[in-house]
Amino acid sequence: MQATVRSPWVFLFRIIGMLCLSSVVSLVWLLYSTPTQPGSGAWQQALYHADFLKQVIPDDLDATLPDHIAPDGPVGQWEIVELPYTDRFSPPAFPSPDDQKFRTTTWYRFVIAPPAQAEADGPRTGFYLPSWKAEGRLALYQNGVLVWCSQNGATGQEAGYPLLVQLPFSGSSMVMVRIDMATGGQGAITTARVGDYDALSWRYRVRWTLLYVLPAAIAVILLSSSVMLSVLSNGRNLDRLCQYLVGGIVFYTLYALFFLGRGHFTYAPQSWIGWGSVNALCWLITAVWLFCCDIADVKFFWLKRLWIGGVVLGSIVTLPVFCPHDWLPIFSMCLYAYCCMAPFPMLRSLIRRLWHRGSRAGLLLIVFNLLLLPGLIHDAALSYDRIGINHIYLTPYLTPLVLFICLYLLSIRYADTIHADKQATEQLQSRFELQESALRESYDRLRQVEQRDLLSAERQRLMRDMHDGLGSTLTGAIHMTNGDTPNAVLRQTLQDCLYDLKITVDSLESVDADLLVLLANLRYRLAPRFQAHGMTLEWSVRTVPPLVWLTPSAALHILRILQEVIANIIKHAGADHIRIATAADRQAVVVFVEDNGNGFVANRQTGGGRGLHNIRWRAQAINSRAHWSSLAKGTRFTLWMPIQQPDGAVTTLSPGMSVSAMKSL
Repeated sequence: MQATVRSPWVFLFRIIGMLCLSSVVSLVWLLYSTPTQPGSGAWQQALYHADFLKQVIPDDLDATLPDHIAPDGPVGQWEIVELPYTDRFSPPAFPSPDDQKFRTTTWYRFVIAPPAQAEADGPRTGFYLPSWKAEGRLALYQNGVLVWCSQNGATGQEAGYPLLVQLPFSGSSMVMVRIDMATGGQGAITTARVGDYDALSWRYRVRWTLLYVLPAAIAVILLSSSVMLSVLSNGRNLDRLCQYLVGGIVFYTLYALFFLGRGHFTYAPQSWIGWGSVNALCWLITAVWLFCCDIADVKFFWLKRLWIGGVVLGSIVTLPVFCPHDWLPIFSMCLYAYCCMAPFPMLRSLIRRLWHRGSRAGLLLIVFNLLLLPGLIHDAALSYDRIGINHIYLTPYLTPLVLFICLYLLSIRYADTIHADKQATEQLQSRFELQESALRESYDRLRQVEQRDLLSAERQRLMRDMHDGLGSTLTGAIHMTNGDTPNAVLRQTLQDCLYDLKITVDSLESVDADLLVLLANLRYRLAPRFQAHGMTLEWSVRTVPPLVWLTPSAALHILRILQEVIANIIKHAGADHIRIATAADRQAVVVFVEDNGNGFVANRQTGGGRGLHNIRWRAQAINSRAHWSSLAKGTRFTLWMPIQQPDGAVTTLSPGMSVSAMKSL
């Protein structure tokens, strides 16, 4: 069973559907009851019988009607007919051009006898005709005087328009209704009423509103609601349903415009108006059934193509250029039957699918779709005068019920989609939070492991560095105390141990990737040593870009390199001037150490002594390069260091760690 999501849209369209059904019930009651103006005691007279006369006169329908005729009407044999009355006929199968030269005129004569009180008061008298049908023009005479007439030459004045005319004479009089038609035409009128004009206007307004204003208002409501819902449901896999629904509502609007308003389209050929009303209704039925198939997820691709192809062929065949106007009723009935009967092979699958899904609204839609067929039969019988003209057309009122159910089903599907999207979003958010929590825990564990590894590596590095450097120097100093080593040499050895220890401690301080801070600490530590040996230091250090990879391990490598270079200058170069400078470009930072000593160039083949080997090893450990070159007097040492280390490279900055992992610490 399919769970229906409750939402404001669903409740809104449910209320609208109930109002629509209530309107149809009210329509039936008002049209088939006897509405009277509230608080009105005015007189009314129902005319259930009339004197009838039919004439065939060789004339033109465009001829001007006479303003005056005999008070008793034309001379002829009048007969009494009961209203509503339809002048039925059997049209010729193949009408000849000569038939258009004659005019059929039918007369309906009424005798009005108002009460004596009403005649004495002299109120405005009205003549009310609830519905009339004529494929020509209609005129109203009172006592032989023309009171009202339709447009000359107007055709297609049908579909049950109400007529209310104020009569110029309020007393006893004779009213005649004249209907002019071409030969083969037909006409009919319903029961007429005469009485107080204000009281009859209530009847007129009610009927006009229910028959013409209500369908137009329903069309506007349906069209605006469907467009709004289509815009809201855009991108939610409801495009096809929205297209079917909007198409059906547009076709209903066209049908109401052509069928109910055909009497006002005097500027358009009636053949095209009839074609538009017939095909708009056929495509409306097709769109509604396609909506049913899509809402029930029933495929039947070949049947749908055959069905739509038949409707397209019918629309082409019924074009006025191919189909004579007299044959349009036959073709239209065949097309109606085809549109209603074509979905029957899918009906079982539709009902079964909707039943299993628990869609009561979908089953109700199938029921109303099936009710369209008897409604069409009723309307066809009314159009061809097989039932009384006092009935109303059912299709303009059954169709909105079908479309409102479609709109309600679409709102349910939209609400279900919104609910599903909300659930999916909540599930995705929950999964994201779980993954984020798991990732955070994993990251914290990894960070702890990396911190432990880094701490262990730093501890091992310091132990190894102190063992190989400071430890060996202290061991040598201890051995010196056992011999005849002069105190000055022993003092200098211990002073070197102290310098070495201070440099190791300086490497542990945070320099925030600033090489200048590191060099400044080195200058501070070595300044006493330069003074002790009578050497002058030239400090030409400039601002350089930060080195993001400058960890304590890398800082110690740089300090050891510069310490070894400066120690070699002090011990072996015989220089009295040292210059330390920096430079930078877009790729690297360079540190220069120059002296004015004896001069020295490292042997690249042999690699020099152990001190030079250690300098090169430490430079490679930080992906840098060490180079010696001769000057005019003295030697220049160059340390080239990259600004950015390769992310994938594994260096000895921190053993076993990549540069990218080291940066994240």
